[in-house]
Amino acid sequence: MSDIRFPLVYEINARVWLRELSKKHGKPITLASVPETEFQRWKQHRFDAIWLMGVWKPSPKGREIALHHRGLWQEYSRALPDWTADDVACSPYCIAEYATAEELGGESGLQKFRERLHANGMKLILDFVPNHVALDHPWLSLRPDYFIAAPKSLALQSEDFYSPDGERFFACGKDPYFPAWTDTLQLNYANPSLRKAMIQTLRTVAEKCDGVRCDMAMLELKSVFNRTWGWLAGEMTEEFWIEAISQIKTFRSDFLFIAEAYWDTEWTLQQMGFDFTYDKKLYDRLHRRDIFGVKGHLSANWDYQRKMVCFSENHDEERAVARFGENARAVMLLVLTMPGMRLVHQGQIEGYSRRLPVQLLRRYDEAGDERIAQFYQRLSHALQNPAITCGNFQLLNARGDQDVIAFARRCGDRIAQTFTLVNLSDFPKEIRFETDAFDDVESYEHVEVITTEPRHSPQFDLWNGGISVRLRAREGLLFVAKR
Repeated sequence: MSDIRFPLVYEINARVWLRELSKKHGKPITLASVPETEFQRWKQHRFDAIWLMGVWKPSPKGREIALHHRGLWQEYSRALPDWTADDVACSPYCIAEYATAEELGGESGLQKFRERLHANGMKLILDFVPNHVALDHPWLSLRPDYFIAAPKSLALQSEDFYSPDGERFFACGKDPYFPAWTDTLQLNYANPSLRKAMIQTLRTVAEKCDGVRCDMAMLELKSVFNRTWGWLAGEMTEEFWIEAISQIKTFRSDFLFIAEAYWDTEWTLQQMGFDFTYDKKLYDRLHRRDIFGVKGHLSANWDYQRKMVCFSENHDEERAVARFGENARAVMLLVLTMPGMRLVHQGQIEGYSRRLPVQLLRRYDEAGDERIAQFYQRLSHALQNPAITCGNFQLLNARGDQDVIAFARRCGDRIAQTFTLVNLSDFPKEIRFETDAFDDVESYEHVEVITTEPRHSPQFDLWNGGISVRLRAREGLLFVAKR
């Protein structure tokens, strides 16, 4: 990805995907034996990297909790009405050890899979979970000081603590705004030895992949950790990410760090060395159809904006077709032509509508939305246009309806240029803007336009030094200027 500033990444639930491949081919498929057709399909979809979610050694205790947690049963039933115990595993973020699960192919299988990705021009991204580990992680018996101990009198008042023996009590992993993840143990970043051990763990992970998606990365900021745990764990005195990222980049300068981040911590994490951070604000504003908010967000400083992860779904969010409805294609067009890392989730380009809880190993067999699949097929070739993979970004100063989101991407002076126009409203809109990108066009037939509504011809007029565009309700258009 050295020549691609803004990679297109595909997130795959490894456990579900390999089970489906095994069923399809009538034999066990592991990471070591993935059919070549999968790699070719990813190349056709223009993916630069595969985020393989859920490869690490699972936790037996975590599975027991996932299986008997009544609060999760309703989620399972919504996603998979006929689920059984055989369909339930531990959460992929309840990690007993950073070793590739044997049932997925083990360490040798992961290595072979990565080599084949590289041979096909793609990179491998894996998960790193810095905040917590599984209840049966070996550190609990070997290094209990790595965790946050609590007095028995306090622990018995809450379900947010775990005891391995009825005498010692330790805090479960926690986001300060939600109940604890009771299948995990909270790591104590006030302990310098723990920070050192986690950096060593990260080095081990970095030897197996080309980048890491760091789960809930903001929880390891000093300000967040001390506010959440300082009263019980003591004070965290050094920023973990500054040291961790610096050490890894010393021997792997091109290694990618991706932060799942919220609460306005994105810029802070970028300053500490993260290459990309989640853009949840853009996602939420698009969902609310807050056009003013979206435009304000897209006016942010370039150094900030070029490091965002743009998405319209991932494993934590509802499926795009369920969340955005008839706007799903228009939102997909917008986020996939943005600067920054562009994320596509497994099942998204098939138009699946049921979100799968991460504890389930089988998904509901649904047909998907053929309109989504056909749109992505039309769009995919443009996603490797240099204007999108490497270009700058400019909100268009358009006249007309201000409800239209419009921006341009350009790479070089006359190398490549694209224009994204999106109407998320329920009514037709019209805008016009100045550009010389189409001055050399001899006829409208020579203008490449990718539309979210293929049953209707795009509506636009070229004039000397500009273009006028009429967008139908919930329509998105991508103009590709040919030089």
